[in-house]
Amino acid sequence: MEQQQRTNLNSRMALIARLRRDRKVRAQFVDSHLGKGISHQLRATRDFLGWSQERLAKETGMNQNAISRLESSGYGKPTITTLKRLAAAMDVGLVVRFVPFSELIDWVSGTPRKISGLTTSALAVPDFKTEENDGVFGNQRKAKLTMGSGAASSAERTPPDESESGQSSASRAAIEPWIIQNSGLTGAQQAAQA
Repeated sequence: MEQQQRTNLNSRMALIARLRRDRKVRAQFVDSHLGKGISHQLRATRDFLGWSQERLAKETGMNQNAISRLESSGYGKPTITTLKRLAAAMDVGLVVRFVPFSELIDWVSGTPRKISGLTTSALAVPDFKTEENDGVFGNQRKAKLTMGSGAASSAERTPPDESESGQSSASRAAIEPWIIQNSGLTGAQQAAQA
């Protein structure tokens, strides 16, 4: 498990470094992630159901060639209407939404993240520059989370672990207020757990 956490951390840090280059790189990343993610997930879900491309084509009212193109990350360009048809045919949900880059990075790198649902802060998505200025991608993240500043409240992000920040265990005290504030426990319950 520790190896998986290190891989996720390295992957996350590499993605952040890549996305910091410029807006064009970020746009290309989103485009690539969408193309590969949808095509791979479509194929994986179809395989999970034990369906052939022909069966999925029949269930959606499409032809097999269209399904083949949609499963090709470099070729298929599904519309939202097509995705809704595929979701209905496979009897699965579909979520299409804008997200902050920090969430996309966590998704791609396999970093666990709490999703708040349909909250105001989830609907009003901060841009990359805002997240960067708020310290979401760097060592300032702990301080920002503790203070609850930025586009997302402190309750919406999980505090980074020591390996992410590179700080010693003594610095854990800096995030204790964050943990207490977001634990959902009363003061008496917190004291009983201590």
